[in-house]
Amino acid sequence: MPFDWLKTLRSSLSQRRFRSTLGAVVQLEARTLLSAKGIGPETQVNTFTTNDQIFSAIAVDADGDYVVTWSSDGQDGDGFGIFAQRYSPSGTPQGSEFQVNTYTTSFQGEPTIGMDADGDFVIAWQSYGQDGSTDGIYAKRYNSSGSPQGSEFLVNSRTTGQQTSPSIGVDASGNFVISWTSFGQDGSNRGVYAQRYDSTGAPQGSEFLVNTFTSGNQDYSEVAVDADGDFVITWHSYAQDGNVYGIYAQRYNAMGTAQGTEFKVNSFTTSDQRFPSVGMDADGDFVITWQSYFQDGSDEGIYAQRFDASGVPQGGEFRVNSFTSGKQANSRIGMGANGEFVIAWNSENQDGSGNGVYAKRYNSAGVAQGGEFRVNSTTTSVQAFSGVGMDSDGDFVITWSSYFQDGAGSGIYSQRYRVTQADALGIWRAGDFYLDSNHSNDWNGGVTDTFQSFGATTDTILAGDWNGDGYTDIGVWREGTFYLDSNGNGVWEGAATDRQFVFGNPTDTPIVGDWNQDGRDEIGVWRAGRFYLDLNGNRVWDLGVDTSFPFGNPSDIPITGDWDGDGTDDVGIRRNAEFYLDSDGDRVWNVASDDSFPFGNSGDTPIVGDWDGDGTDNIGVWRAGEFYQDSNSNYAWNLGVDQVFTFGLNTDTPLIGYWRPKTIPAPASLPGALPPTNSSISNSTPTTQPDE
Repeated sequence: MPFDWLKTLRSSLSQRRFRSTLGAVVQLEARTLLSAKGIGPETQVNTFTTNDQIFSAIAVDADGDYVVTWSSDGQDGDGFGIFAQRYSPSGTPQGSEFQVNTYTTSFQGEPTIGMDADGDFVIAWQSYGQDGSTDGIYAKRYNSSGSPQGSEFLVNSRTTGQQTSPSIGVDASGNFVISWTSFGQDGSNRGVYAQRYDSTGAPQGSEFLVNTFTSGNQDYSEVAVDADGDFVITWHSYAQDGNVYGIYAQRYNAMGTAQGTEFKVNSFTTSDQRFPSVGMDADGDFVITWQSYFQDGSDEGIYAQRFDASGVPQGGEFRVNSFTSGKQANSRIGMGANGEFVIAWNSENQDGSGNGVYAKRYNSAGVAQGGEFRVNSTTTSVQAFSGVGMDSDGDFVITWSSYFQDGAGSGIYSQRYRVTQADALGIWRAGDFYLDSNHSNDWNGGVTDTFQSFGATTDTILAGDWNGDGYTDIGVWREGTFYLDSNGNGVWEGAATDRQFVFGNPTDTPIVGDWNQDGRDEIGVWRAGRFYLDLNGNRVWDLGVDTSFPFGNPSDIPITGDWDGDGTDDVGIRRNAEFYLDSDGDRVWNVASDDSFPFGNSGDTPIVGDWDGDGTDNIGVWRAGEFYQDSNSNYAWNLGVDQVFTFGLNTDTPLIGYWRPKTIPAPASLPGALPPTNSSISNSTPTTQPDE
């Protein structure tokens, strides 16, 4: 009989896992992993919602394009079938969801996906009855545009009995390895087998047995591949470590030659350690995670172990989950080119309603980057069985199954995350932008910084992420009309390519912010003490949809920023030398929950930016060519702790953003003579507060 997917999924959360396989990794410069911020709300992946959509997996290429695949009940006409959806780096669907399997009789399930550096991808799955003997492993190749490259093909050579639970890893050039569980082939119940392929899908040699120890069961394998094609396969093995299940692994070079012997991964061997997941960076360093029974003091917990490219353990195994009540199970890992990684899992009763999906980030040294965080926004019923994919910048996407959220059984949902970097400086001078693209806090003469001419000398400058790619773009406001460089190339190419629209009156003050947490900046205006926000982002004032509210006095200076790091920009004002921030985000001044404080002098220009890359915006001021940043975010100037940078001239206009690396030629000269650095900044305190 075919595997009872739905029964297993619903009744045995701790005994089942989904697969997500990393895309190919690409080497990038060494850096510290900073905060990650959710981009926009969680989104539903599947369009077809009848019955259940389950078993999601995800792969991401170097640029952040990604593909999600899953198994859908009844959509292909007979039982479960395999479907997928492509996305751009901004999370925009590329075309419609599409059916992967051609053979539709009975069940096709447990999809796994791998992707190369350019976005070409391979999906593998298990199919019941197709190879003539219960379950077999099949796969299909696609190019980066989603066009099939040939037909689906049988992976396993031996077809007797069951071949189940495939996993796939792809190198930077598109060569790939598929592993699976085979029943009875190694002489003792289940064993792990694998097959190598080149980038055209041609088999490289024959399928081979991975596990050396064959007594009992060895199954639930997962494979990860580095940029050059070296790979590691991990699995759990029964009774090999002396006490029920343990985690084992075997390394291979790109030619498929075993490197050393299989080795035990887990140090703690009491009871069960099961369901491993593995990620590998560009150089072959890898991390294996698993669920361990009773090790954290309360049922299952999530553990991991780091290894270098030679298979040498880096430190000891470590617990991932902080919340230990009940079960934390089904861990998945996504790993970047430089070794930074994210582990996601489902946790019982932590979000207040059944299982929820949680995750934790680590840098390449295995140091946690903040605490564990909840991934799913909807908490009703069960959200579980995650998949993780990471691009070359460390941005990542997590997918999961959510029960009854789409109105009919289980559906597939996803959440995008962006690694936040510290914002950088810029100035505007007579129609020209000078942007500190290399984030050095200094103009380098145009070698790696950016010079862009955009707009007229009388325009008001704008800076925002208009297209959701993570970089700040430029724009101008001219008497009620916005002109936005929507494609981010620093050149006005007309309204057909960039964006030109009217919003507000000529005497308004333009403002920019992400009002709806979609990862793109929207616009708005300030008029006589009142904010008008384009909430739905369609750049038209829609009465009853968009919002306006009073905050401050007509003579105040409006500011916007993400004061609490929740991904939504809030408002504030500066009056004389004092900032007033809507810290609780309710768009009403509340003395108890909002913040007011002096910073700078009354003639200074307020600035806002994420100075330390933690995902929260901080304040500062511009004075006579110098940026003064509240670097420690305590709303006070602390000499020796906070920072001051000289960039520009007294008559320039400051701007802040996360500028993309320079791609446009810049002049060789500096943006004018620079004044000397001041050693301190003074505070003055007004006596009034914003009007409600």
